[in-house]
Amino acid sequence: MSHRIFNFSAGPAMLPTEALEKSAAALLDYQGKGFGIAEVSHRGKEFDAVVDETIQRCKQLLNLGDSHDVVFLQGGATALFTLIPMNFLHTSADYLVGGEWSKKAANNGKEVAPPAKINVVASSESSNFDHSPPPSEWKLDPSADYFHVCTNETVHGHRLPTWPKHPNLIVDASSEFMSRPHPVSECALVYGGAQKNLGPSGLVLAIVRKELYPKQKKTPAKLWSFKDLAESKSMINTPPTFGIYILLEVFRWIESKGGLVAMEKLNATKAKVLYDAIDNSGGFYKGTVSVKEQRSHMNVTYRLPSNELTDEFVKTATKNGMVGLKGYRTVGGIRASIYNAMPVEGCQALASFMKDFASKKS
Repeated sequence: MSHRIFNFSAGPAMLPTEALEKSAAALLDYQGKGFGIAEVSHRGKEFDAVVDETIQRCKQLLNLGDSHDVVFLQGGATALFTLIPMNFLHTSADYLVGGEWSKKAANNGKEVAPPAKINVVASSESSNFDHSPPPSEWKLDPSADYFHVCTNETVHGHRLPTWPKHPNLIVDASSEFMSRPHPVSECALVYGGAQKNLGPSGLVLAIVRKELYPKQKKTPAKLWSFKDLAESKSMINTPPTFGIYILLEVFRWIESKGGLVAMEKLNATKAKVLYDAIDNSGGFYKGTVSVKEQRSHMNVTYRLPSNELTDEFVKTATKNGMVGLKGYRTVGGIRASIYNAMPVEGCQALASFMKDFASKKS
C-alpha cells in the first residue's frame, strides 16, 4: 500500500507493514507452491514447519530454554481468565486488581473457584484505577496456588514498571507482550491475546512452565488442558493456522529490528513524545495515571476539558489520518495505543496535532 494512516486502536491494532505484506503474499502463494498458507493442513509438513519455527523464535526472543512450553490457544485473554483457575486453582489464588482486565480476571476466577477462594491482594478501584497498587499494599497468601497480575492495563493506561517476583507468578501480558524484555523464565505462566502487539484477534500465546503440569487439575476436556495442548503442539483441534503464521512474521520482524531490547528503547521514545505533549499543554490535557512511574508505554490515556472537545478532537484527528483515539467505552477520554508497530512518526504527528488543537481551543 502506498498510504497507511496512523492507527492508534487498542486492539485489534496496527501491525508491522512488512509482516502484513509477507503474510498477504503467503496467503495467496506459500513458497511458490501454488497454494496459500491458510489452505494447508494443520498436520501437514508445511504448517508443522511454521509451528516449529514460531516456537523457536518465541523462545529465542524471550531467552527461554526447555523449562517452558509455548502454547497457542483460540479465543482471547478473557477465555484464559477461566482456563487458568480451571487448571491450577485448588485451594486459593491471589489476584492484584489494578484495572478493567485484572478485575475481570479475578471475577471470572470467582465463578470457577468454589469451594476454593480468590483473594484480591490489593485494588485501586476506589480511585477509578488511576494506578496499580504498590507492593507495600499487597496482602499475599504464601499458601496460594498462584499470584495473578496484569502487567499493563490497556483501559486505564498504567503498567507495572517491574514484574513481581513470585514462585507461582501468572501474568496477563496481553497489551505489552514482546514490547520489552520480559522475565518469563521466572514466571509460572505468561499469556496474552495476540491482537495488540503480535498478530490478529482470535489467537492467544501462552508460555507455560513445565513444572506446573503435575499440579494441574483434571479438566473437562483435553482441549482445556495446558499439559495436553503442549504435548500435542497445540493441535488437539485445528489451531488458528493463519494467525500463527502472522505471529511468525511478527517475530521475524521484531528480530530484524534488534529484538526486545530495541523494542523497549523505541517504545520509550514514542511514549515520551506523547507524555511530553500532555505535560507541556498547560493543563489542557490531563493524564489519567496518578503515578508517573507507572505510565504505560503502550496505552497513553488522557482527558480534555470537556466531552464536547473530546469528540471534536477525535473527529478532527480522524480527518488528519489518525484513528482509534477514543477512550474505552466505560472511561471515556482519549487513549492512544502505540504498540510495537506504531512508528515514531505516528507519535510525532499526534503530538503536533495535540499542540495545534490545544492552541486553538484553550
